[in-house]
Amino acid sequence: MMREPAGQDEYGSTNPYDPDDLPTLNAIGPSMGSGNDFEKYAVAVIIVFGALIIGGLMAASMVFGHRNGFLFALGGATSAWISGNALLLDRPRIYALFVGIAALMLIASTITLVL
Repeated sequence: MMREPAGQDEYGSTNPYDPDDLPTLNAIGPSMGSGNDFEKYAVAVIIVFGALIIGGLMAASMVFGHRNGFLFALGGATSAWISGNALLLDRPRIYALFVGIAALMLIASTITLVL
């Protein structure tokens, strides 16, 4: 079967959709059929809310004068930043290690605020 010129079907009418692209027309999301890019948006949400939590812990520690809490929050922020770089470099074990370190440091920062 001969392919029609771009944008025309066998009747000569213009059609913005290629029939071969029908499976991708129903794709939901920003990528429109080139895969699922929801992962990028999930990571963005995690980064934004993580930054708010870490920044809030740092600010609260400064306000209440808890130097150790501030340093734990700073260490957690640094560890989270390193884990983001490990994620970009496709190093999942290093990523998991630094996420764990960040979580422990942020829990320690919270404990210093509570006690």
